[in-house]
Amino acid sequence: MKGIRLQLSLLGLCLLLACAALAQKAPALPIRFGSVVPADFFGMPTATDTAASVAEYLCDYGTTKIVGGSAQFQAVFERTTRLRIHRKAGYRYATVKVPLYTSNGRYERFSNLKGYTYNLQDGRISQAKLNSEDLYREQLDKDHIQVSFTMPDVREGSILEFTYTITSDFIFNLQDWQFEHSIPVRWSEYRVTLPQFYAYKTIIRGHLPFAVKEELTVPYSTMVSASTGAYATPQQERISALALQLRWAMKDVPAFRAEPFLTTPHDYMRSVHFELAGTNFSGRNYEDLTGKWPTLWKMLEEDNEFGKALSSPAPLAAEAAALRLKYPEQKARAAAVLALVQSAAQYNNHAALFASQPLRRTVERRLGNAADINLLLVQTLRAAGLPATPLLLSTRSHGQMQTLVPAISQFNYVAAHILLPDNTDLLLDATEPELPAGMLPERCLNGQALLADAAGRWLTIRPAARHTELRTARLRLTEHGSLEGSLKLEYAGYAGLAARRQIRQGSSSDYLAGLQRQWPDWDASKPHLLLPDSIQHPVAVELALHMPSSTTQASQLYLALLSSLGTIPYTFRPEVRSYPVNLGMPHEYVSLVTLTLPKGTTVQEMPASLSLMLPEGSGRFQYSVSQPTPETVQMMARMQLNKAEYSPAEYAALRELHQRAAAKCAEMLVLSRK
Repeated sequence: MKGIRLQLSLLGLCLLLACAALAQKAPALPIRFGSVVPADFFGMPTATDTAASVAEYLCDYGTTKIVGGSAQFQAVFERTTRLRIHRKAGYRYATVKVPLYTSNGRYERFSNLKGYTYNLQDGRISQAKLNSEDLYREQLDKDHIQVSFTMPDVREGSILEFTYTITSDFIFNLQDWQFEHSIPVRWSEYRVTLPQFYAYKTIIRGHLPFAVKEELTVPYSTMVSASTGAYATPQQERISALALQLRWAMKDVPAFRAEPFLTTPHDYMRSVHFELAGTNFSGRNYEDLTGKWPTLWKMLEEDNEFGKALSSPAPLAAEAAALRLKYPEQKARAAAVLALVQSAAQYNNHAALFASQPLRRTVERRLGNAADINLLLVQTLRAAGLPATPLLLSTRSHGQMQTLVPAISQFNYVAAHILLPDNTDLLLDATEPELPAGMLPERCLNGQALLADAAGRWLTIRPAARHTELRTARLRLTEHGSLEGSLKLEYAGYAGLAARRQIRQGSSSDYLAGLQRQWPDWDASKPHLLLPDSIQHPVAVELALHMPSSTTQASQLYLALLSSLGTIPYTFRPEVRSYPVNLGMPHEYVSLVTLTLPKGTTVQEMPASLSLMLPEGSGRFQYSVSQPTPETVQMMARMQLNKAEYSPAEYAALRELHQRAAAKCAEMLVLSRK
């Protein structure tokens, strides 16, 4: 520890006077455990209160400090929380779930749990104590254990209060803090003390304003124990330096309301996250636990459920060898291997980074999680002579990734990658039976992915297809004013993939029944499904349509055919959106209607054509109505969204495009009858 003492202790001594000038009196604690009073049961309503609130956080307070440990530093996180239950639907908040990170035999330690449930009866407070031994531990995945506990004697109006500590050896894995939740929050505060020999990048998500945001430089001192030999007595050394003291607080935070086209709400809720950017120690003799990629890669390579699973005998080796002879061109061979693995095992809808069973067992059972199937894919590609590499991802529902420190905990999925001879990247995934080579499932379209090899190269994940829906209606107006005819729906690209998955996970009859319920103004019957073998061809459904007339004697008819057929599938209601519209891939919707008129019926008024364009060609809407013959009217509406994601700054234009498009499709075709 001599090097640390020379570098840090002397530096700290030189700067103590300056630190004393910078340091300020510590702010008062926002909550004191066990101090619930009757007035807390009758808090005044604020802007955070809504009719839908089943519970609310009265105060949520957390701290993180880095302290010395045995031959290493540790992060100590403490949390104290008080919340109030309004209705029975809020009882679920009485169960608290705490994930703990574990890696390579090390794990975060959960301790100091205390809790009480308070109820007000006849002006007096009764309390029920949480039994701190009643913990339920669950292995979530290879890197996470979840500890959960449930508060006792919960009723409508109860106040729940608990506190606990997490001690972690993983300095790179500082506890994040979430200020915004699905229920209102009266006060949320997080304080972090970071010694300056650890450099962190602070990432703040969300958009709501902070009530408090402070950053101070303060003196820092801690004890570290170290041993100079196998049998030497550990020596205590005091480390003195400067530290960055960070404090954030939010007041009267409304409940978060999810809107369409989000990856996961946690990506957009107000929160604070940390990435370890580096250290400035020299001559250290303690263990470095910063989570650098070479260390993590070595761990993956030696893991029984990852690297060693790949190096085990390939159960599809014979088939792979035959494909190697049959397909000399690498891309064609990769597509053939992909089809082989797709037919060998079915996905159980469980995203995973590590295999749950030996790969031969996956083939025997014909079932497995994402890692079982896609590690089998990597193994079989290699057996076919292809340079395949596992590709680590975080699915859209799991959350966004950071690239500075590639911690294994941020990944929950694995696919396959091949670098082709022309230096292009070919991505493959065998969890979807119809998925072609070069196309990943929609759940994987989450920005970036990491190659699991010694280099650890990051790749940008781009959608390989669009989401395309085409509706073609051929309708006839009867002399009595009713409409009858047919509708053909075609789903291509990611829309076709989603339709196939829905059919596969349910049944064709259930899928068709669901489609029939989409048009409340119509009687849809005689559904017929066209499901081609190749995903290169769209899934198609044909339906018979009938709409009875409600104005059989009227001399004029008003028809809004495009609107009644659901041409614009969604509109954006909020006037302002503070987070992106993440579609995952470009979208396109086309509706074509041909209407045949009976004798004696003429077009009295026809909507005007319209063309709208978003800035820089990022989206477009086209609408036209024509009358090629006196007996026919043709209508067309086409919505194109050419970006996978639209920023909050682009939201107003995107919303206006949809609103004007919906209004245009709702315009009436006016017909006159004799």
